[in-house]
Amino acid sequence: MKRSIVWLLLPLTLLVAISAAAQEESLDAGAILDRVNEAWQGDSFHATVRLEIALAGSTKYHTLEIWTLGEELALIRVLEPEEDLNTGYLQLGDELWYYAPGIGAIELPAIALADAVFGAGPSLEDLSHGTLSEDYEESVQVLPDDPDDESNAHWLLTLVPHPDAPVVYGKLEIRVTTDFAIERLTYYDQRGDVLQTATFSDPIEIGERTFPTTIVIEDAFGDRTIQRIGDPVFDFEIDPSFFSVETFESWGESE
Repeated sequence: MKRSIVWLLLPLTLLVAISAAAQEESLDAGAILDRVNEAWQGDSFHATVRLEIALAGSTKYHTLEIWTLGEELALIRVLEPEEDLNTGYLQLGDELWYYAPGIGAIELPAIALADAVFGAGPSLEDLSHGTLSEDYEESVQVLPDDPDDESNAHWLLTLVPHPDAPVVYGKLEIRVTTDFAIERLTYYDQRGDVLQTATFSDPIEIGERTFPTTIVIEDAFGDRTIQRIGDPVFDFEIDPSFFSVETFESWGESE
């Protein structure tokens, strides 16, 4: 009797598994990208980020503290090196500001969000976990199983910017795992040449979120950045008024 129950249940179990897999593979590009953004950004985000930047034959180090709230508010504070302490960047919707003690706040063009912060490596938008979907048209390809490929990626998303989008890239390609974690992000210029590649690794589980904590960025000029994300926290309460020049000024006063 027990064997009969097992054999009756087995087809049902397989049917559920196949149905779930089919539903997963039928997700369109927009839905997958939304899930990627949810895993990567959250409603709010805080972490420290250690950057090791190999640029023009020398290596420099920076430590940052980052807060975000939704897609419109971001604050990036420099902790190290000491001479740059409490400098940083503030995003308020379409406004972007740079702050330095003794100088104050300087408004920057919004397109500067795509610029590498320290001459190489992640851009401001990368650091603040900016959304990937707003300025792009998305398409998706289910990747074939390849026993010789060590990748865990299941989907390849291709993002092409809208004609009037304020972006500098000609195309983005994102390899995504079944748990909606980014595995690799490749940036192309307008001619189709690779500008830089970011590889994501060392994932940790935070609730239902799979979150990579190491990102290696290599560009077409041979420069390389290792980005290590420490103590990431998602979906916590934070007052929007925290995202202000006054917050930077208060840190200077406390020194």
